Amino acid sequence: MKRSLTALALAASVAVAAIPGTAQAAETDWNTVELPFLWPESGLSEVAADGAGGVWVGGHQGAYCVVVVIIGCVAQSEGNPVVRHRTGTSWTEYPINGWTGEGPIDLIASAAGETWIARIRLGNNPDFLARFDGTAFQKVDLPSGLQLEAAGTAAGETWVAGYNSEGDVNTRRMFRRTGGTWTEVGLPDGMATVSDLRPSWDGTEMWAVGLGPAVERAAARFDGTSWTSIPPAPSVTGFSGIVPVAEDDVWATTATDVLHWDGTAWTDVPFPDEYPTRGQFQDLAVDASGTVWVTGGGRYLHRYRDGEWTREAFAPSYGTFLNALTTVPETGTVWAVGQDGSGAFAFTTP
Repeated sequence: MKRSLTALALAASVAVAAIPGTAQAAETDWNTVELPFLWPESGLSEVAADGAGGVWVGGHQGAYCVVVVIIGCVAQSEGNPVVRHRTGTSWTEYPINGWTGEGPIDLIASAAGETWIARIRLGNNPDFLARFDGTAFQKVDLPSGLQLEAAGTAAGETWVAGYNSEGDVNTRRMFRRTGGTWTEVGLPDGMATVSDLRPSWDGTEMWAVGLGPAVERAAARFDGTSWTSIPPAPSVTGFSGIVPVAEDDVWATTATDVLHWDGTAWTDVPFPDEYPTRGQFQDLAVDASGTVWVTGGGRYLHRYRDGEWTREAFAPSYGTFLNALTTVPETGTVWAVGQDGSGAFAFTTP
């Protein structure tokens, strides 16, 4: 999922692009959210509801690349991390204690009064994980050698999943944290990798999705005592994200597909072939009306309602990237964040 000092200046409403074979819905009114001061070359890569009507956003600021013709970047930086909390119309910045190096905040997990942030690096570079204590984010050491791939929090416990590298072998592992201690637990039956961890609709369970050992989509839920595997959905691509709305209403994405779990079986939700951004899903959200929203690559946002897909373009510029979505149950709003050539931006539905 993933630059100027203010939010993107767009009209308050975004026209829906009509695609042959799909219904053209009414315009969605989007409100531009004024962001706090950020350094140039900024972007938002994550947004998460805080469970009390507010949101957390994360990303980077101050990135740069010094370009030499033919050679390319001869000096570059991913910039500094950005974490901001919005309550009402006010933004608050909190210290990130224990942070070293550079790069963005890639993940925010917030539920049941807990908020965690993470930087997820590629290869054998060190990841970063921190917990909010009410006044600052405090670094929490990951289990030894773990390369982070997913994290989630719910009902007084926090989960992380990733791998340990030994030569050319990556061993997938999962850990549960309660009372300040990590305890290793086996991956759910039928799951070889974990790509997303999300709490249930009531915050009492944790859901995990990924890829199964027989190259199938894999999902499971933890009820506080044990994992229960959900019947797999055959595919060569694993699940990449999940939003549990109710026990019989769970939505999930792969890089190319959207699926729905009705409590008994998975059903593919056909995506129009006419959309050129198919295959670039980055994030998923479901609002209070049951409308499903997915980022579709670049400047496009797709929504599914009453059996129909609609595509919305946030800007005429192809340099716009919508990176993350969330819904805020207390306000009924949807948030979309990302970046364009001018910097970080955020929008909400009314």
